[in-house]
Amino acid sequence: MKNPTTVLPDFIRRLQLELQKPLPGIVAHRLMEPATRRNFESNWSHPTSPRQSAVLILLFPENEDIKTIFIQRNIYDGVHSGQIAFPGGRYELFDKNLINTALRETEEEVGVATAAIHPIGQLTKIYIPPSNFDVLPVVGWTPKAPILKIDPMEVSAAFCVSLSQLIDPVCKREEEIMLSNKQRLTVPCFTVDDKIIWGATSMILNEFVEIISPIYNIA
Repeated sequence: MKNPTTVLPDFIRRLQLELQKPLPGIVAHRLMEPATRRNFESNWSHPTSPRQSAVLILLFPENEDIKTIFIQRNIYDGVHSGQIAFPGGRYELFDKNLINTALRETEEEVGVATAAIHPIGQLTKIYIPPSNFDVLPVVGWTPKAPILKIDPMEVSAAFCVSLSQLIDPVCKREEEIMLSNKQRLTVPCFTVDDKIIWGATSMILNEFVEIISPIYNIA
């Protein structure tokens, strides 16, 4: 691959165009949907409307590749305990819009300044049944690899993954995980090193991978 300092803007321009076209959406999501989600949707409903939230897929050049950031949530008494996710969180009344939510939460969780992030588009919204959230995935880029500074109150760790890893078919498989209730479950997932990315994050990621795969290797 060429020097990322020259490649990234070209890739970003192509990606911006792709994000303006019809998206893979629910078809891509369903390919990575765990059985627990399907069961939850058919057996449970919330008494209130979904809360709005957003996550950020932040792209940046590093070591002759383009990378993005994932976080690992803290262990807590909740359905998303310890899971891997994109930086993000719930919409607050002072947020201008959901894009602002994604950027603000990213700065709070991993220390990347909002002013350094350039939003370039959005993916398909996805509903999270257990926590009753509607999540908007936002795609953004920054021209330099960020220095991460995690908020230990919200995040236990943050790590970066190259897009070349994520689009490699061997990254996508099924693995057995243990849920917070100690139940074991085999789920479709992305695996990166020793990390298992599953659930809503893998569904979002699958849509993103489907979009970038045809354009990434032509850079």
